Amino acid sequence: MWDSTGLSPEDQPRFKYVNREQISDDLKEVFDSIVGSKRGVGTLSNGALPGPFNGWMYTDPEMARALDDIGMAIRSNTTNVPKTMKEVAICVIGAHFRSNVEFWAHSRIALAAGVRQDVLDSIYSGEEPSFHDTEEERHQKAAYDMAEEYLRNYRVSDGTYQGVLDLLGSEKSMIELVLVMGHYIGLATQLNILRVPNPGDKQFFNN
Repeated sequence: MWDSTGLSPEDQPRFKYVNREQISDDLKEVFDSIVGSKRGVGTLSNGALPGPFNGWMYTDPEMARALDDIGMAIRSNTTNVPKTMKEVAICVIGAHFRSNVEFWAHSRIALAAGVRQDVLDSIYSGEEPSFHDTEEERHQKAAYDMAEEYLRNYRVSDGTYQGVLDLLGSEKSMIELVLVMGHYIGLATQLNILRVPNPGDKQFFNN
């Protein structure tokens, strides 16, 4: 399920895939940590890691371990923010940066968590979604508004910030959401520059 097929020359990844047997023992520890983590990441049919993880196998073990640790912390230690809220923000970032892997992965997670398909379709198309007037979707809209405003203006207004803070209820929750956003902006950079394709027979965005 992790392989990409039918890639055009301009969609081919820039780093050669390396499997577990081709890396140092120290990196094998990180490799195994990624495959065994709560992410549910498997390997490609060639034995290499998908997504951003193959690129990490080109770094030193300390860097790879740090990247793995921060990724898991972002996933596991941001529980004061509703999952759908985080996933909407990540999908806005993925669509903005036209990041194939990011949007592929997190639109699936968002849908499973309860975000409506039409909301995700609008985000993908660069259109403003129509959120329902429910508590759950008011949180989703707040995440959408803050992510979209930041990506557009490189700043967030006091009104937008306060609206999100009021919904979340604490500065701890706010910093967790901000850290999620920053993390996935960084991941989009890795994925796009290294030209990492999403699994399947079609890429979400053309390079």
